[in-house]
This record gives sequence, structure tokens and C-alpha cells, in this order.
Amino acid sequence: MELFFTAITLVLVGAVYLLLQRARSPAAQCRKQISEWLACFEAATPVEQYEMAEVLLQASAELAAQMGIEVRLDELLPAGSDPIDLIRTWQTQLPIAIPAHALPNTPARTVGALLLIREVQPDSFRQLLGQAISG
Repeated sequence: MELFFTAITLVLVGAVYLLLQRARSPAAQCRKQISEWLACFEAATPVEQYEMAEVLLQASAELAAQMGIEVRLDELLPAGSDPIDLIRTWQTQLPIAIPAHALPNTPARTVGALLLIREVQPDSFRQLLGQAISG
């Protein structure tokens, strides 16, 4: 009987650990508000920043595709380009591109999708941003 309880305890601890790891994953972080994501990004190590940037770009490109805009990351980031550089560029463009009052509850991947769309189809970006602010 004691072995049974030990096994159940180990399974429960393992499940909790896996759930916590999944919640802390870079993909899960993309659903955080942009300000929270950027704070985590700044606090991360360079390797973690690289992974976070890659995951955010992928999630943002997928969301842009769901919005009807095809974004080819390989064209925006030629071979050898660092995705961290693109995120740093976004950080400087963010206050100019998207009004501050539209950002507080906006997930990082949504902001990323809008900024990717801004790169490839500026007219669609203005239209989507207008809908987001008025809606």
C-alpha cells in the first residue's frame, strides 16, 4: 500500500512539474501582455532571448496568417540574421507604430503580428490597427 501512495505522489509531482514547465515555455510567454513579455525578454540570458525571439516571430507569423496576411520570416530575416535584432527594432518602433492606450491588454504575439504585417503590408496594418482601436 505504501508503494502505491509513493507512486501516486511521484506521478502527481511529475505532472505538476510538466504543467509548470509548459506554462513557463516561450510559446506560453507569447500570450502574455507585450510589456510583461518585454520585461521577461530583457531579464533573460542571450540564449533565452534568442529562443524567445524565434518563438515570438513564429507565433506572430502564424497569427498574421490567420488574419489573412502571409508573412515569410525567411524574407524578413535572411540567413544569418539574429531575431533578437528584429525584436530590438520593434522595441524602438512600438511607441510610434501602436498607440500606448491600445497596448495594455494586448498579447505579445498580437503586437508581433501587427508589426510583421506593418513590414509587409502597411495598408493592411493601418486597417487592422484602426479596427483594433475602435473595437
